[in-house]
Amino acid sequence: MSIIKNRPKDFLVISGDDLLTLPIIACGGDGVISVVANAYPKDFSEMTRKALAGDYSEARKLHYKLTNITNLLFADGSPGGVKAALKMMGLCLDIVRLPLVNINKQVYASLEKEMNNYS
Repeated sequence: MSIIKNRPKDFLVISGDDLLTLPIIACGGDGVISVVANAYPKDFSEMTRKALAGDYSEARKLHYKLTNITNLLFADGSPGGVKAALKMMGLCLDIVRLPLVNINKQVYASLEKEMNNYS
């Protein structure tokens, strides 16, 4: 908030944390570099657009719709979670290079369950 408050004119502040995107935009932020948008581009970008337009009621609905998925994507580190999600979607393999590691079986199962229930 201090950065947003004290930024120079024409200096854009973007979120680097998917779960903080909505509050950062609400406080005057300008956008996001997202992980969850790789797996759920429609909902996350719509949430961002709604927030930027000041439609916080609709943005909040999408934010909370994505919250469990987002938490699971980061439960065992990034990019392992999103790579697993994309594998479940049939888009790529979940191969990561060291020192990165794949998510553990419990997180994988939880993510898979959450994705299957996502609507």
